[in-house]
Amino acid sequence: MASDVGKRRAALKLYCNALGRIRHSRGFGIHSPFAFSFVLRVLREKCAYYAYADIESRRRLAVSLGAERHESSRPRIISLKNAKMLFRIACYFNPRAMIQIGTSYGVSTSAVLDVSSTSRLVIYRGGKSYDGIFDEVTRGYSGRLVEAGSIGEAFTVYERINGGGVPFLMVNSLDDDKAVSDCSRLASELLENEGVVVARNLLVDGRVVDFVRNITESLGHGMSFTNGRLIVIVGYRHLPRQRFNLWF
Repeated sequence: MASDVGKRRAALKLYCNALGRIRHSRGFGIHSPFAFSFVLRVLREKCAYYAYADIESRRRLAVSLGAERHESSRPRIISLKNAKMLFRIACYFNPRAMIQIGTSYGVSTSAVLDVSSTSRLVIYRGGKSYDGIFDEVTRGYSGRLVEAGSIGEAFTVYERINGGGVPFLMVNSLDDDKAVSDCSRLASELLENEGVVVARNLLVDGRVVDFVRNITESLGHGMSFTNGRLIVIVGYRHLPRQRFNLWF
């Protein structure tokens, strides 16, 4: 019930702040040099990147394997635009290792791993994974993927392999209320250590909305950037607590 309420609130906010999002998306009213650069040079960047062709190829592979089959219970595949944006976000922060909670087809996983041939990713697939498609899409990255059987295990393994790099978490879906609680607690610790959290599917997954509310309410510093569907939270200590609603 709580997740449904969160989902409706997220959809309502998306429409209520439309004019402000247009203005900020062009850089108007953004005084922070970090935020101005991140919005215009990362979230809204139009130039091509070296990995775009590979990202598009793997998305086509996922579609050919059935990722866009019209079934009510089947999650929608990430758009090519958003897959490229995830790559740019990961590129900007350049983490040595990443952690991902929830997946469906592996397109977002492979997109963030394209940042570096040496980067690694710890993943807890969750209950929405289409394992056959995921395994095919990420086949070329299998040596850099570390599987975990729970959210807690994923964070434990991640702490061991990150080696002092920028903490980087991507949340695509959460299975139940316990997953929301566990991930919220661990993500808050990550942000306190100047980490970065990317959460997707805010309009379709109420539990992800609940997770985002939990961590943003407890955040003592750092900035967040959202288009109502995806949010990026940057926990750098020198950044004031500020939220930007944007189009991207």
